[in-house]
Amino acid sequence: MKRAFPLAALLAVTALAGCAHKPVAPKPVAATPAPAHPNPGEIVSRAPLATTLPGVAERIIYRMTDALHPDRVTTVSGVLLTPEGPPPEGGWPVVSWAHGTTGLSYVCAPSVTGIDHGPYAPYLTNWLRHGFAVVATDYPGMGGPGPDLYLNARAEGMSVLDAARAVTAVDSRLSQNVIIAGHSQGAHAAIAAAALAPTYAPDVHVRATIAVGTPYFNAATTRALLAPATGAAATHFAPKLVYMLLMGASLGEADPGFDPDKVFTPRAMAFYKQATQLCIGNFYGAVQKSGLTPGNALQANGAVALKPVLDWSAFPDLHLTAPLFLATGGDDTQVAPAMQHMLVHDVCAAGTSVVARDYRGQSHMGSLYAAMGETTAFAQNVLRGQAPATTCPAK
Repeated sequence: MKRAFPLAALLAVTALAGCAHKPVAPKPVAATPAPAHPNPGEIVSRAPLATTLPGVAERIIYRMTDALHPDRVTTVSGVLLTPEGPPPEGGWPVVSWAHGTTGLSYVCAPSVTGIDHGPYAPYLTNWLRHGFAVVATDYPGMGGPGPDLYLNARAEGMSVLDAARAVTAVDSRLSQNVIIAGHSQGAHAAIAAAALAPTYAPDVHVRATIAVGTPYFNAATTRALLAPATGAAATHFAPKLVYMLLMGASLGEADPGFDPDKVFTPRAMAFYKQATQLCIGNFYGAVQKSGLTPGNALQANGAVALKPVLDWSAFPDLHLTAPLFLATGGDDTQVAPAMQHMLVHDVCAAGTSVVARDYRGQSHMGSLYAAMGETTAFAQNVLRGQAPATTCPAK
């Protein structure tokens, strides 16, 4: 049976408070001189980073495969957080964390704005206090060379895996056991990473994946996003405008042949140009206050030109080899709960071991914290060798 879902809330966004101010940002990381045969998952540099979180922070630069040119490597920045005190026998297990949307500019990268600012600080604190180290990628293009490939499943998934690969290779205090976790855009990156792991990074010991508020792109959701707005929906602000502008700007950076004037009206083009400059809090607010609507922002049938971005957002596989915890907020207005339920259905059908939970009355961000106790226990139990009881229907 086909499933219906709201059209207005197709993509995820997290407006980090740290992006609302102008951070004192380092220069973008330049492509560094590489060894004769540079490899993905190699550390280029690490340096102390001030933090108010209960642990020690370092800003890291590491190598990953270039998603646009798979025969090359590029660099990406991130943060390594380790708990206070000595590690346990065998080392701290590692959470490879994928953040929600912060923007496309390098000044919006969490390692630049401050990973201990904004709504994720209590979440990261929880992992540290439970004895986990956290490595948090900025995603390629944020703090590193090249375009920010927004919601590109391969680019973001590889960055999550290579972050874990890089730190576990050089830091003896870390265990080889990795939990992948993400929220919003990061939930999309987390599942992409889990799907890629067996073939791209079999040396990364992914034990489980946690995804909260996950946007899901298949044929049905892509058609819904690209469908022209009609009636009242064409004359009122729609959150998808913000994401279409981000997707368009990302595609424009990746593909010189992309013509944004075929997608966006002159009125919207001013915001298209801002999409690569402003962090999400300011950008979302500017678009929302501008009077832009689907009716006056998009050229007739222009949204179809964004289909390449949605194609690159598709997960490479839905059969994951490690258990998956999916959390959905019942009052999530950023990613429609029905869209998330469609993902639950499809990953179960693909044979993944899934624990799916709905949190009634919880918002997009609220669901992350409502699920925190269960997801922490889920990770701990998996590391103890306890197989989680799947919520998928029996076949």
